[in-house]
Amino acid sequence: MTDKKENTFEPTIDPSSTTVQEMFGRILNEKIQAGALEIAISKKVDSLIEDTADNVFRSYSDLGKALKEKMTKAIMPQIESLADLPTYHDFVLNRLKVAAQGFYDSRLTEVLDKEFAEIMAEVPEKITLSYIVNSLLKEAQEGDEGEGEITLIINDNGYSWNKPGDSLSVYIDKEADQDKHSCDFNLHLSKDKETGKYDILSIRVDGKKPGEALAMGRLYSMEKILFNVYAMKGQIELDQGLDADDYETSWDHY
Repeated sequence: MTDKKENTFEPTIDPSSTTVQEMFGRILNEKIQAGALEIAISKKVDSLIEDTADNVFRSYSDLGKALKEKMTKAIMPQIESLADLPTYHDFVLNRLKVAAQGFYDSRLTEVLDKEFAEIMAEVPEKITLSYIVNSLLKEAQEGDEGEGEITLIINDNGYSWNKPGDSLSVYIDKEADQDKHSCDFNLHLSKDKETGKYDILSIRVDGKKPGEALAMGRLYSMEKILFNVYAMKGQIELDQGLDADDYETSWDHY
């Protein structure tokens, strides 16, 4: 058993002689006299003030929005000062430019220097029709055939205002007995009065003009030499004459 005396409610009003209404009024009056109403009102006022302050300072309130705007301006830099801030796409493009420039300055320079060296090495100091015919003749012999012939056609255009031999069309093909329209090589030549050699006015190789052929990729062997001569304004000498029969166009290894 415990020695503590339990707190028990001891009535101060005799319910036998007091009505409920009288009891309520008496108790209410006693509480008011003791300051209970003032305490309750004070708590409610404190709560109201806190709720009001919370609502005022919430982000969606007018004051909250105004404070947020002021604090953002104070913390964040002015947008106008960031007008030159690059976008993601600008960054990517700038990086591509840097990479491309690096390629131009190093790898492309190396490639072009090599190409130019090959061009200069593949253009003989003296270009003759015999050299062209003999080169194609060697290429034609790369197969297993012991004998064969290439096609060479030299046409004197013979315009009324030209002297004989001033304007020529030369057709060459590594296959025998081709007509001029089927030949892989087609050169239109004009005679230089001072040197007696021929300028290349136009050229077609395998049906392609210089720009078209270069766009298709790398050129090799006689194709490249002829295009280089044309590009460098070189001249061709018809060293064996103006007749196709004057040039060796066949081989026989038997």
